[in-house]
Amino acid sequence: MALKKISLRFTVGTMFILATVLTAVVAVSLQYYFSKKMATENTLSKLTMVSHYLSDYIGAIDSDAANTARLLATVKRSISNKISKEESRSILSEAIKDNPLFYSIYIGSSDENFFQIINLESAPVVREKIGAQQTDRWVVVEIQNIGQERVRTTKYFDQEFSLRSSTTEQSNYFPTTRPWYVAANVLSVEKTQPYLFQHLQITGQTYSLAFESKIESEIQHVIGIDIVLSSLANKLSGTALGLAEDSKVESFLYSKSGNIIASNLKVNNQESEFDVSKLMLSSEQKALVNDTPPLLVSNQNDWGPMDFSVAGRPDGYAIDLLKMIGGMTGIRFEFVNGFSWGELVNKFQEGTIDGLQSVQNYKNNGISGLYTTPIYDLPFAIVTREDAKIITNYAELEDKKVAILSGRSIIPKLREDFPNIDLVEFENLESAFDSIESGENFAFLDAEPVLSFALDRFFQPGLVVNGALEDLKQNYSNQFHLVLQSKHKQLLPIIDKAIGRLSDEQLDTLAKKWLHDTGFNTNTTVPYIELYDLTKEATVEGSMVRVELNGEIKHLYLKKIDTGEHYSEYFAVLIPESEVFSTVNKRLATSVGVTVLLMSLTLPIAWTFGAPIVHPIRQLEEETHKVKLRDYDNVTILDTRIKEVWELSVAVKDMAMEIKRHEQMQEAFVESFIKLIAQAIDDKSAYTAGHCNRVPELGLMLADAAEQSQSEHFKDFEFKNDDERREFRIAAWLHDCGKITTPEHIVDKGTKLEANYNRIHEVRTRFEVLWRDAEITALRKQLEGTLSTQLIADELAATKQQLQDDFAFIAISNVGGEFMSDDKVARIRSIAETTWMRNFDDQLGLSPIEALNRESSSSLPATELLLSDKPEHIVKRDRPLEFDPKHQIKMDVPEHLYNLGEVYNLSIARGTLTAEDRFKINEHMLGTIKMLENLPFPKELSRVPRYASTHHETLKGTGYPRKLTGDDLSIPERILVISDIFEALTAADRPYKKAKPISVAVDIMYKMALDEHLDIELFRLFLTSGTHLRYAEEYLKPEQIDFVDINKYLEVTRQIA
Repeated sequence: MALKKISLRFTVGTMFILATVLTAVVAVSLQYYFSKKMATENTLSKLTMVSHYLSDYIGAIDSDAANTARLLATVKRSISNKISKEESRSILSEAIKDNPLFYSIYIGSSDENFFQIINLESAPVVREKIGAQQTDRWVVVEIQNIGQERVRTTKYFDQEFSLRSSTTEQSNYFPTTRPWYVAANVLSVEKTQPYLFQHLQITGQTYSLAFESKIESEIQHVIGIDIVLSSLANKLSGTALGLAEDSKVESFLYSKSGNIIASNLKVNNQESEFDVSKLMLSSEQKALVNDTPPLLVSNQNDWGPMDFSVAGRPDGYAIDLLKMIGGMTGIRFEFVNGFSWGELVNKFQEGTIDGLQSVQNYKNNGISGLYTTPIYDLPFAIVTREDAKIITNYAELEDKKVAILSGRSIIPKLREDFPNIDLVEFENLESAFDSIESGENFAFLDAEPVLSFALDRFFQPGLVVNGALEDLKQNYSNQFHLVLQSKHKQLLPIIDKAIGRLSDEQLDTLAKKWLHDTGFNTNTTVPYIELYDLTKEATVEGSMVRVELNGEIKHLYLKKIDTGEHYSEYFAVLIPESEVFSTVNKRLATSVGVTVLLMSLTLPIAWTFGAPIVHPIRQLEEETHKVKLRDYDNVTILDTRIKEVWELSVAVKDMAMEIKRHEQMQEAFVESFIKLIAQAIDDKSAYTAGHCNRVPELGLMLADAAEQSQSEHFKDFEFKNDDERREFRIAAWLHDCGKITTPEHIVDKGTKLEANYNRIHEVRTRFEVLWRDAEITALRKQLEGTLSTQLIADELAATKQQLQDDFAFIAISNVGGEFMSDDKVARIRSIAETTWMRNFDDQLGLSPIEALNRESSSSLPATELLLSDKPEHIVKRDRPLEFDPKHQIKMDVPEHLYNLGEVYNLSIARGTLTAEDRFKINEHMLGTIKMLENLPFPKELSRVPRYASTHHETLKGTGYPRKLTGDDLSIPERILVISDIFEALTAADRPYKKAKPISVAVDIMYKMALDEHLDIELFRLFLTSGTHLRYAEEYLKPEQIDFVDINKYLEVTRQIA
């Protein structure tokens, strides 16, 4: 397929634009690359600073809290006299002023007394949760036993500790049951895991230190300092990280196990709201509910999705269920967390909490109290390794070790029913899973939803949950209850009534939220396993890592933050790649836009830049056009400053000269070859010697005369250029090229009986035979003696004379010089009837082809005719002769190729040629047409085949090979007709005829002109221009050049014209 062509100006302009675009692309790409690198490094720098700041911040909190706790403990220990509450308030408030991040400082003692001062400016959520006014600055909480009641007093102070308000209410708060008190010791300051602050119901962490007072040595005191996690979460916001607030950045502060301490994720801290209806309670029940202080109920740390905490905030199916019951009954529930299940059970047994929820009612389960109606049902299942066999019944675990959470109600019954299964108790889910993964235990038993939830939370891909255990499902209870202290016996019917009134729709809502909606995010642990796994890779820490999370490319920054000798936290930030490079992409878009704008402005310049090259190239194109027109001599060298274009111009000039030289050589070669063919044709036959050489000369003479003529007939005729003149000359040279295929014996046929040789000799031999026969016959008669000798002699003389006369007639007829009249033809036929005796076999000595055409010989001696037309004289055609329609041939084709019949040939009326011979001679025109039409003549020689093949046509349409008329013949064709005839009439080198003088030739041509065999106007020009004389003087013998009275021809032809 041909390539589409484009202009040089377009190419130069395009190359300029492409070079500019390429430069711009490279520049923008480099800018983009380094901008991305700078953006990454800038983000890394920001996050590194934030991590250092966060580490310093947490470290400062830890250090300040620990130092403050030690200082206060030292102060308390060193005071010998009991100080007042005002003094304690003053000491604690001064400590908070020095550390404004402290939410509160308090002192709890083993006698259950509790004194706390709260900093309302530690976090916005504190003032909101505690219900303080804007003028309030401090809140003091004091809890103590007054008689049989436990009383909580809350006082609101301003900046100067002026009391604004004070409230008193019952309390179920006991400091000795709180995680901070339990963990405290006198040797070091302890930091708790996140848990729920009971008074405000917000999450935080506590730093605690135990000490003994000099004046109360029998009582243990613990100083506690609280911080709320919201203050840490604020440090993880987009603004704090130096990023846009509305960015999709995720930041986490979490433990090594993956538990979230703080994050910037939006957590729904609002209480779950459910569409519940108030129960119809009696007045006594209403009064009971109103007089009952909030029930302190257990909240496990990690038994999701049923009962768990998120950074100390209670959550889960059971929590929402109790809130629904509270909404229906008016009973207030507060939750205690931060303890293991075993510790919560102990606290319930000790009476320090009012309720223990999610308990199964098995005999000897160690938990005594008031069991409510079941609050939900959960089937039991086990977790095993992926490569372990599938377990469908608990009994299949015989002789295996099975992990279970410590303190579960089902443990005593399982040990009793399945003594060969070794139950191993663990304090938390994570350690139980680790034991399965390590192979220490075969399975882990718990509620099926809990196991599934925990597997996702703790990222344990190598573990799987087996389906519900059929034997436990059939023989063990799947029901879980809320257990209350006995003192709340009157509340039990109200709670049971509320549980019974829960509608299917309400229960479905809870199930969809916690048991079926796998997309629900509890935010208890980091949401990506990569954050958990990367804590084990030291090489990643402190760097930016490109990771793919949930099909999205993000950049992860991870940094370990040491907060204690045995406790580490991790700071992680996940930034979408689009956020990291948002500024870069905006700059890139701006750069691309500016570049495109500038590029559009440079388009006219690019077009102009092509002019210095395009203009000389255009000039060079004009020079090449001269080459195309073969105007080689006028090709010039361009005057240009562009070296390559100048060199190309010189090359074009050199090429033009070389083409001219080559063309001249080719023309000389072609013409020499043409002349060679013409010479070969002339040399082939002595009868046409020189014909092909002289016709072109005569034709050019007459053509020159026609060009110079002012006659009306020739005013429009001229050769426009040398190419047309050369075209005519070559056609004249090749006008008889077809004769190269014409047999010589036809061209050279000088007698009627000639066929490769003159057969008159055969005929003469036959007459010799008849002569001898006549003598023999006379001698025989003399021997017989029946006739007189004189009579015999007279008869012999008469016979011989007749033979002499007949042969002479045959010989004269064979020459063809006279017209054969009918009586002459009759005499030939009469002579032919003479017979002679053949005594030899005429089948002997024949060639294969002759043998094919011979009929079988008769018996010898055979009687033969003197002259005969035998079958073997007929030469048939090998194949039918057909003409290509495009050549427009109109010639009558004889039936046979040749007819060598002796009578047939001697009977030719004029000349020596039969119809077959004449056609064979005329057939040279067909050869000319075929040869020339198949030659690839250039455009300037395209009419050579036409000119060369029309010199035997006549103006009246009787010529050959196409039977053209005067309307079909151009002047060059008519010129060749006259040239061919005049040369043939005056040629002196043809042995079969004498050369005619020019007067005779002109007279013959005159008659032919009158008969419309040739153009009469050209004939007149031939005479008036003196062309006949110029040709005669150059090519004819002097004796042929006689006087020609052209006037007599001109006068007659003028009248005809």
